[in-house]
Amino acid sequence: MKISCFKKDLKEAVSVCERVSGKNLSLPVLNNILLEADDSGLKIVSTNLDLGVEIVIPVKIENNGKITVPAGILNSYLSNLSGNDKITLEVKDNNLVISTENNSTLIKSQPADDFPNIPKLKTDNVFSLPTIDFISGLKSVFYSCSLSNIKPEISSVYLYSNKANMLTFTATDSFRLAEKKINYFFDNFGPILIPFKTVVEIIRIFDEKDGDINIIFNKNQINIKKDNIVFVSRLIDGVFPDYNQIIPKKFNTNIIIKKDVFINSLKLSGVFSGKLNEINLSINSGDDFFIIKTSNNELGENMTKIPTKITGESVKISFNHKYIYDCLLNINSEDIMLKFSGEGKPLLIMGNNDNTFQYLVMPMSV
Repeated sequence: MKISCFKKDLKEAVSVCERVSGKNLSLPVLNNILLEADDSGLKIVSTNLDLGVEIVIPVKIENNGKITVPAGILNSYLSNLSGNDKITLEVKDNNLVISTENNSTLIKSQPADDFPNIPKLKTDNVFSLPTIDFISGLKSVFYSCSLSNIKPEISSVYLYSNKANMLTFTATDSFRLAEKKINYFFDNFGPILIPFKTVVEIIRIFDEKDGDINIIFNKNQINIKKDNIVFVSRLIDGVFPDYNQIIPKKFNTNIIIKKDVFINSLKLSGVFSGKLNEINLSINSGDDFFIIKTSNNELGENMTKIPTKITGESVKISFNHKYIYDCLLNINSEDIMLKFSGEGKPLLIMGNNDNTFQYLVMPMSV
């Protein structure tokens, strides 16, 4: 193999692939990146068997061929290589030689024969939608996933299309639940469970990219394609909780509040919250404000009055302030609505003029 390309193109692709490469003692080849030159360009491939990514960059090819090189070494080398000049990659004696005008480096390599193939699904049923909408759906809910693998179905984002012409993204860790709907309907879409770690990589790779993204999936696997990038991941085989059953049908108290005021109040109150991040909300019917109280035996205490419009009954209730804060940046309205169903019962948060997102958070016993 002998090719030449721009360092910038190679560096960007290797940086993406290095994150996906495995740290595997029993299969050391997974620590490597596959470089394969053929008529389509230079394919840069990595996998940890759960995830895989393939990126094709334009190159000038003198000789086809392929080899695997340590992902971390190649990424570190390119990150510290100055200039954006063209570089040459050549396989010599089963090692990779990288040359620039002022530098020549040999990286110990391995043959490509043992590198696993990334499985790709047939393109018979491709779902296409704007990348910005797909990524927005994931970013709106993924922080609510459980970080434990004990129940993999809730360590995932649940994605399905319903008859209301909406594509729905949902995540829960059993303490809070986030749901985001975007205005797309596809026949035979889902339901699927995308693992949390996969979602993090999808956001990292495809965030802020323009144009449409193509999605193909079956029961066990999802393929995502955008321009010169193909991303592959396993899916979770499980059943997501029937979360609609836990969303209250009746609310006793409603509050409308400016989002930025609430965010600042949570930040201030959080300074004096305890080890469990608890805040205490006191809402009195007829008042034109409600109160947030926090107390910490070591740091002190805080009380903040927040002007608001209260409809309904009085209520006193406690929450983890971080759980509430997490959702607020995903609400597009300037005003948000807090809907209480009573003491000891969950709180529903949504935009006052945005019915595409709702967030349910369970109260604390403090």
